[in-house]
Parts: sequence; structure tokens; C-alpha cells
Amino acid sequence: MSNEQRANVIPLKPPAVPGAASSSGVLFQGVAVEKPPRPDWIGDAALEHWDYITDELHRSGQISRLDKASLEILCISYARMREAEEAVARDGEFQTFGTGATQLSPQAVAFQRHASRYQKLAKEFGLTVRARKQMDLRDPTQGDLPL
Repeated sequence: MSNEQRANVIPLKPPAVPGAASSSGVLFQGVAVEKPPRPDWIGDAALEHWDYITDELHRSGQISRLDKASLEILCISYARMREAEEAVARDGEFQTFGTGATQLSPQAVAFQRHASRYQKLAKEFGLTVRARKQMDLRDPTQGDLPL
């Protein structure tokens, strides 16, 4: 591996810093792997998604306390996306005006907005197939390992 390639890979084992390791001592991209504290201010649907996502990310060793704010946005977007879809299923995707003109309903627009935000953050956390394929988890001190 050339020095240029090595510069683009985040070491899996950073220099030891007192008090920096997680309780398990496991690191991901140089940061302690541990679940962020569960927020107490987001709604039930968002908390349900929080529990699911943080469990999965923790199990795969890809989560840190540093991810808390982004995870909150991800989970709120998921909950609002669900609420909007329920409204679309109940009230319809389009609204018709007295003139006969039709357009997307406010709920359909909200669904698109929250789904877009969710997808952008989901990629950041490796929650899509393509994002997982693009993750570079090599340890540059070990060279290329066939995975």
C-alpha cells in the first residue's frame, strides 16, 4: 500500500489516550464503540427506531457517543416519515382544488422531505447496501487482508 493510499484510510487503533477507550475497549475508526445515551426528549416512534438502530450499530461495532445528534435526527426523520405515510394512506397522495387542479398533498411532500433526510443520514451510518460496500475498514498497519 502506498503512502498516498495509507493517508486515506483511518487507522483502527489510534495512539493510546488515558480514559479514551470504551468499557469494552473496542474501537471503530479510532473512536470508542459504545451506544450514545438514549434521548429523553424525542417521541415514542423515534425512540423505538433509536433502540433498533443503536442495537444493530453497536452489534456491528459502528457506533460512538459522538453519533448522538445525528442519530437523533435520523430517528426523528424516520418517525415523521412514518407519520406522513400514515396520513397519505388515510387521506390520499394528492389534493384537488376547486378549480380542478391537483398537486401532492402536504403529507406527501412531508414524506418526501423526511425520507430524503433519512436516506442521507442512513448512508452516513452505513445503513444502505452501497454505503456498506464503500466503507473502508482496513487497518493500514496490517496491509490488505482478504475479507
